[in-house]
Amino acid sequence: MHHVADWLKVLVDDARLSLVVAGLPSCMAVIDQNEQLAGRFLAPIHMPRFDWKRDEDREEFIEILAAFHSALGDHFDLPELYSSEMAFRCYCATGGLMGYLTKFLRQALRDALDAKRRVMTLADLMRAQETAVWSRESAVGVKNPFSSGFVPVPTEDLLAKIARVGTPVVPEPTPRRRATRKVAPATVGNLFA
Repeated sequence: MHHVADWLKVLVDDARLSLVVAGLPSCMAVIDQNEQLAGRFLAPIHMPRFDWKRDEDREEFIEILAAFHSALGDHFDLPELYSSEMAFRCYCATGGLMGYLTKFLRQALRDALDAKRRVMTLADLMRAQETAVWSRESAVGVKNPFSSGFVPVPTEDLLAKIARVGTPVVPEPTPRRRATRKVAPATVGNLFA
């Protein structure tokens, strides 16, 4: 951490321009490692996961989707991302994480441009989500939110599963097998052998 902090301090000094640093909260340890480096940055802005159960979070998430739709809608025919159902599907696809939302939409855009298509369907969004978001169905236990079998109804169970999108998957510990071995009876001769 010390070497990374020193390197970043030199980069900030040599670049002589504004630097925006983004990362997980655990990365703050790099900046906190060096008092002089920490002094070169303003207070951090935390962007927590959007929570669908909180009205303010849900409304802000939908407004962000409306802005994305406005930008994409000029060039592509796509489902209204800000509609209630699509917004919830996007929320489930990204776990309410802004980074995953931008990666997912960027992937959908890239796929459409590569295929020279001006239309994005649910199937296209499903493929983009599978490509861009680090989430396995088995880890979260939810079908792809853009698949035909997904039911876009916010239940407590579904929201609890969606809250695990983007979190580390910790494997279940496997119990140790007890080894059985035969031990020779102790004698003075084999104790010192």
